[in-house]
Amino acid sequence: MTETTIDLTQIQFSDSDKPLFDGKKLELRNKNFIFARNGSGKSTLSDAIKFQKSDDFDVQVFKGFETLVGENENLDAFSLAVDAGEKEEEIRKINKQLEAKRSEYTLSNGRITDSEDENENLYSKLKASEDSYNKQKKKLDKFYTDSARSIGDISNPQLVTSSRNYRSNNFKNEISRANLLQDTEINQLKQVLKSEPKRINRINFQDIDFDKYLIAVNEIISSKVEERIKIARLDNQEKINFAKTGLYIHEKEQICAFCGNKITDEVFNELESYFSADEVKALQDRIKSGKDKIKSLQEQLNGLQISTEGFYPNFLDRAVEEQKKILELKEEQNKFLDTLYTELENKEKNLFNESDLIDTEVPEGLDFNNLNLLIDENNRFSENLEKEQKIARDKLRYHEIKILLDKFNYQVESNQLQNLSKVQAERQEDFDREKEHLNNLQKEINQLTIDIEKLKPKAEKQAIDRINKKLKSRVQWELDFYENEDSGYYRIMQGDRYRSVKKLSTGEKNIIAFLYFIEKLEEVRDSQANKPKLIVFDDPMSSNDTTMQYLITWELQRLYQGKDKNKYDINKDIMVILTHNVHFYLNVQPHGNFKDDKGRTKYDKNNFYRIDNHKFIKIISEKEDFKTSYEALWVELKDLYDCGHKNSMLNTMRRIIETYMKFNSLKQDKFYKGNEQYLKLFNVNSHSIDDLSAESYSETKEEMRGLFYQIFKENECEEHFNNYWKF
Repeated sequence: MTETTIDLTQIQFSDSDKPLFDGKKLELRNKNFIFARNGSGKSTLSDAIKFQKSDDFDVQVFKGFETLVGENENLDAFSLAVDAGEKEEEIRKINKQLEAKRSEYTLSNGRITDSEDENENLYSKLKASEDSYNKQKKKLDKFYTDSARSIGDISNPQLVTSSRNYRSNNFKNEISRANLLQDTEINQLKQVLKSEPKRINRINFQDIDFDKYLIAVNEIISSKVEERIKIARLDNQEKINFAKTGLYIHEKEQICAFCGNKITDEVFNELESYFSADEVKALQDRIKSGKDKIKSLQEQLNGLQISTEGFYPNFLDRAVEEQKKILELKEEQNKFLDTLYTELENKEKNLFNESDLIDTEVPEGLDFNNLNLLIDENNRFSENLEKEQKIARDKLRYHEIKILLDKFNYQVESNQLQNLSKVQAERQEDFDREKEHLNNLQKEINQLTIDIEKLKPKAEKQAIDRINKKLKSRVQWELDFYENEDSGYYRIMQGDRYRSVKKLSTGEKNIIAFLYFIEKLEEVRDSQANKPKLIVFDDPMSSNDTTMQYLITWELQRLYQGKDKNKYDINKDIMVILTHNVHFYLNVQPHGNFKDDKGRTKYDKNNFYRIDNHKFIKIISEKEDFKTSYEALWVELKDLYDCGHKNSMLNTMRRIIETYMKFNSLKQDKFYKGNEQYLKLFNVNSHSIDDLSAESYSETKEEMRGLFYQIFKENECEEHFNNYWKF
């Protein structure tokens, strides 16, 4: 025999931190019958059993139809499954999500499919942007092709090696190098293309020390000759110069060309002695030597020729500039030498007096470094003429490309293409983002569809056939499959028509769920295989008529008697039946109080409990248990009174009166004594159950109890009333 215990200290209401029940543990045997009024914690106990024992047992709890019957309003059918109600609610929620996703999918799909509305439709916007971009691109591509052909057709000079090999891509690749040239540079580059290889020699010229010559000349002109003999008449330099000139002119002639007088030998001798002195001769020689050197320098300078011939056009301007500088400096040097020469000539005429020193700036020396560097560069250019001609050809081509670009207004057109490309990229991004959103929506729709399929019940033909068989003699309807036997949804077939699922009564739903729960007990769940079952029935009689009560009672008795071991094995499984219905409590338990061959009663073999004021009171004998159904009615009435269920109180009160009258053979008129208050509330023959549920009563539960007491008192049965419910 299997036994287990429930830890009561761990059970509490969700809004409280105190244990719900007194005591530490609840012992459970194979069969357990627990009576508890509503609100005493039956459902909380059921949940606790499942929570505490799921590791050791295959715990299955029946709590009524809410968890096993799920209504599908769209199909007007219902499902049967564990947590069917929750699953159908989940299906409803998912269906709402699915409907919303499908609507969103339709809107999203409309945004990326062909439409005339370009303002809202992403496809139309993308297509328009693509058309604009392609049109502009075609315009530019034509420009590239035409321009490449134009460049290839240029001759004299030819700007490409082969017009066939210069295509639009070549033109596009050179756009970034396009550059306008000045006419001068264009002519130079064209001359380079016409040029032949040639070499220029570097200029080697001995630099002149002009300071030295200035010093030397100043030394000469600052010298003078001291007279050895005196000629009175030669009293100034002009006369001396006149006399010297006359001496050389006349030589041996005796007649003066100036005055016509005869020149005597004495005069000739006198003048020759005067002008042929050693000092005069020495100074004259120095002057002559200086003049000769200056003339030699001037001849050297004048022999220096600076030519720009041989320079390539791209160096010619610089060469001309250097030539100009050198020639200007050369001219300054010649002027300087002329000055020195002139001063020496003047000194020849003024040997006997000191001349003033020459005060002038010394010219710079000739600098050929820049020109020689230019010559070197020109010579290297000559050595690499083929390469330089290619560079020249490229520059001229880039110049022509620039002209074509400017004429086409290329920058504006190119920017337009870039802007259109950017717009197209943005439209494509919007389109792709929407498409991705659409794909994600489809995935979500697919997943929601899968989720619904997972939640949908599976058809269980065998279980339905068994349920119909059990209900056949008790109801006028049967369960039928929705559409076909593969469907996990069912409808109620009554006669030749189907009843709407909304018209199923609580009792009908409850009995269907109960019988389905019984059928599912034999199912072996993979996660619970080889575990003993712990089956809990939490108020299985909550809302059923008398016929269904007997069926439920019979099914439970058959179950705990071990008639079907696949559902309940008395040797290893545990069953717990919780109820607030006294009649059901008395009827569902094993009948009689006989003893077996070992002297044991049903109270010894099974556990009986009553929950009273949060305590589990174990019933160990018949004396401690309820005696009759009539007694149970009074217990039920007190329970309903405590809960404040006035309509249910009236129903139980009528049943008590009816039982009392039948047992005592009393007539209704005599018992009610024609009292309107009693007839209104307690006349069992004047109202149906449906009428009662719709009627509104003004009496409070205390006033109803008072009237109920009063009718017994007026029939002199006050002691009987106080025995069951002391006022």
